[in-house]
Amino acid sequence: MKKILTITALAFAGQFSLAQDGANELKNFRFGLVIDPSVNWLKPETKNIDKNGAGVKFGGGVILEFRLAKVASLQTGVRIHGEGGKVKYINGDIQTANSNIVSYLYSTADDEIIEYTAPTVGGAFYDPATTAGQNHYQLNERQYKATYITIPLVLKLKTKEIGTMTYFGQFGVNSSFRWKATANDEVTKINQSSTSTNVLSLGASEKKTKVDVTKDVAFFKAALTFGLGAEMNLSGSTSLTFGLNYNLGFTNFVKKDSDYIAKRTNAADYNSGNQTKVTVSKMPQELKSNAVVLTVGVLF
Repeated sequence: MKKILTITALAFAGQFSLAQDGANELKNFRFGLVIDPSVNWLKPETKNIDKNGAGVKFGGGVILEFRLAKVASLQTGVRIHGEGGKVKYINGDIQTANSNIVSYLYSTADDEIIEYTAPTVGGAFYDPATTAGQNHYQLNERQYKATYITIPLVLKLKTKEIGTMTYFGQFGVNSSFRWKATANDEVTKINQSSTSTNVLSLGASEKKTKVDVTKDVAFFKAALTFGLGAEMNLSGSTSLTFGLNYNLGFTNFVKKDSDYIAKRTNAADYNSGNQTKVTVSKMPQELKSNAVVLTVGVLF
């Protein structure tokens, strides 16, 4: 009789344990921690800018998951991550009619880019007589490095458990808020004899690192995100999760008209006798941020 009672008690304990595990697997709320290594690049949609390569970034954060049905969940959370990429600026010959030059003023004293000010004399952007401590540079290439705080809103559709594995697809929107941004620039010094003649020539090439471009990068950006992944059950409702997502940016990564970069266009009749026939304005720019993201984490 004691053996029968012992076996019966163990059987009930086992059933209770399985029931508890099953209940945990269907919890209405789960949370987890993830890391997000990614490959990022920028897609230019403006004249005078070309793409110039991708970069590897890292991030991570907290995810929150709300069950809508046995095979559907809504996922959100907060993540901090890096984005950016490399771009190349298309510059024409500095003394040729109809050519474009992309440039900025740089304060050697403060070691920073100077905010653009509309020219007042003959299209001159830089006056050597009144801008001591400043250099005028043609911008050739730039590598953006930005940090964002992102709130995702994703619909997650998953299969029933197959052994210890569950597979899922997901799609949604990432809303990102810019924290800070820097750039590494490849530039060429522009020499200018005077404002009145506006005759320019190119000097030596230089590299500028960790240039603060926070104010010239858009504060908010959004991207579509979609991908596939899997969960491996470890115990109860605790699972190892991993996935691969594609983030497709659909808002501008930078400000539409730069507050720091200028675009100079020589007139059609620009020549050695008409060096002042130029137009200088804020540089129009449109870059879309894209990425392939690997996500690895633990859900509880």
